[in-house]
Amino acid sequence: MLTGLACVLALAVALGAGAMWLITGKFVQPIDDTPLNTHVVSAGRGTVTLPATGESRQAGVYGLIWKDDSTGERRQGILGPIVRADADTVTRELTHDGTPPAADAEAKISVTVWATDPRRARGLDYRDVTYPTENGPMPAWFLPGTKSTWVIQVHGLGAGRSAGLRTLPPLHALGYPVLDITYRNDPGSPHDAGGNRKFGDSEWRDLEAAVRHARAQGAADVVLYGFSMGGGVVETYLHRATDTSAVRSVILDSPALDYRAAIDTIASGLGLPTAVGGITAAFVELRSGADLDAVDALSANRRAGGPRQPVLLFHGTGDRVVPHSTSVAFARDWPDEITLVTVEGASHTGAWNADPDTYDKHLAAFLERTA
Repeated sequence: MLTGLACVLALAVALGAGAMWLITGKFVQPIDDTPLNTHVVSAGRGTVTLPATGESRQAGVYGLIWKDDSTGERRQGILGPIVRADADTVTRELTHDGTPPAADAEAKISVTVWATDPRRARGLDYRDVTYPTENGPMPAWFLPGTKSTWVIQVHGLGAGRSAGLRTLPPLHALGYPVLDITYRNDPGSPHDAGGNRKFGDSEWRDLEAAVRHARAQGAADVVLYGFSMGGGVVETYLHRATDTSAVRSVILDSPALDYRAAIDTIASGLGLPTAVGGITAAFVELRSGADLDAVDALSANRRAGGPRQPVLLFHGTGDRVVPHSTSVAFARDWPDEITLVTVEGASHTGAWNADPDTYDKHLAAFLERTA
């Protein structure tokens, strides 16, 4: 998301209002907004060397996607621990199937790690299912479990269901059935009339439909699990749906609680003038048809008197897309309902990547208490 918005804002500043209108359309549409933005320096047996950047230096587990120039296809592997580093390069362990990346291959580091399906990525049996919505049958992955409480995972902007692949094994091990959903205007999913992302302003109705589907299929209640924009979708659903009694608890990872603050954070991180954030927000509203104030979860909770369910909230201090400060404010407002897990230095939705074992322990402990 950051790279896509960086391009949007930089081009818009250079080219003016007409370009702003056209370019902001690029991230209100369902696109892959993280282009290949680095390259492979070299690859050896079980390792890969990349240019030294903030991303390549981050400790933890990440995906590496690269372009195979001989076929034009994208390949994928898993980046492990750093083996060695200097001022110019970082060498990390690389696990992959097939041919290693070639020197100078275009590449990107992926916080979602995997880009396939639960079986190929994590060795978990699942079913491709659909659930009915006002726009038509919506695809989802379903992993059966032994408990009567289902977990519904909601991905963020540009991530797709693969965002939830990181957390499927611990949820499966605990016995929870998991429904990992798509929503309107996702690639391969039904579109609405405008075809634009509305940052939860309309997508919450697809989550409402997913909850109805889970109940119809035997779920006694549900846990809602939202990543980034998916966290905003969860919060909007909780404040707009007429009946949220099925929701037992909520898990949020780097949630988009205040989109204006997120846009300001991105603009500030790019060194752009303060006014650019406000201008960009105005154009996003025009292009998307969304009302960013209407999906401001911080304000909505303050009006409503706070969350009605217990909330587990993960957020990294190195998030340059959704400011960590919004999660701090949310937890400060409602300390009895919200458990905030701050991960020092973790990037946007990168808390699991930075320390998977600790993340999974917090997840299991919260579910044991609340679900």
